[in-house]
Amino acid sequence: MSHLGELYSLLCAVLWATAVIFFRKSGEQTPPVALNLFKGVTALLLLVPTMLLFDTPTLITEHSTADWVLLLVSGVVGVGIADTLFFASLNRLGAGRSAIVDCLYSPLVVACSALLLSEPIGLALAAGVALMVVGILLESNPWSRSIAPPAERREQRVGVALGVAAMLMMALGIVIAKPVLDRSAILWASVVRVAAGTAFVALQCLHPKHYAAVRQIFVPSRQWRYTVPGAVVGTYLAMVVWLAGMKYTSAGVAAVLNQSNTLLIPLLAVPTLGEKLTGRKIVAVAFGFVGAVVVTLWGRG
Repeated sequence: MSHLGELYSLLCAVLWATAVIFFRKSGEQTPPVALNLFKGVTALLLLVPTMLLFDTPTLITEHSTADWVLLLVSGVVGVGIADTLFFASLNRLGAGRSAIVDCLYSPLVVACSALLLSEPIGLALAAGVALMVVGILLESNPWSRSIAPPAERREQRVGVALGVAAMLMMALGIVIAKPVLDRSAILWASVVRVAAGTAFVALQCLHPKHYAAVRQIFVPSRQWRYTVPGAVVGTYLAMVVWLAGMKYTSAGVAAVLNQSNTLLIPLLAVPTLGEKLTGRKIVAVAFGFVGAVVVTLWGRG
């Protein structure tokens, strides 16, 4: 199939959009730290057998101590910290608004690559970022007194800040790991990153304030209707399909098709979460998506 990579990339967007809906529902009863721990443990229970099933080369002895440190730090930053921030932002903004903020991931990856890896950067980055900022301010504008009461505006400001921080941590995490990823089996490196991030979250969960939430989420209950599908679809299936898309088509095309989740999430949030699809949100999503496409295709100069 000549377009197999494109199909995988589109499927990844659908899977991630679906996972975001499940994570949003999970966040109604489960705090971000506990949800992140559950997601990580579930992913590892599925990723490790998959890696062994496909006889994935680990090249453990061929990696230096520096490589291991980069992968472990990448996992702590990009999984342990970033995903907790993302869940906290998602709880405050809702799925639709969160999708707009998430568009910042692409330009932040480009910017971090330029700063840390000396990769070239194009003028299109500024144009793409400008479009995304317009989209974020248009829909998530917490400074307009006509949108919501003061308390809700504060929550929106915090949600936007947490979302931006999450995207920055995710971008840093993947850029830090890129030199190692280039010479490693992606699935094995992903297992190492998820394990490092999950271990970091597990240490956080040793604090007494997390005990009750952690006990609750790991005991089978009605809440598993959302937490289990979210973890399986978002952390396992979406990642495997994302890797397949990257393998069978160009990185630029795959990234743009992956970013189409920005369009899907607000649409799915209407029937599943009861969020409103206003004209303002449609325009904001369009700005964010076009900005991500511009950055992905032309942002590296």
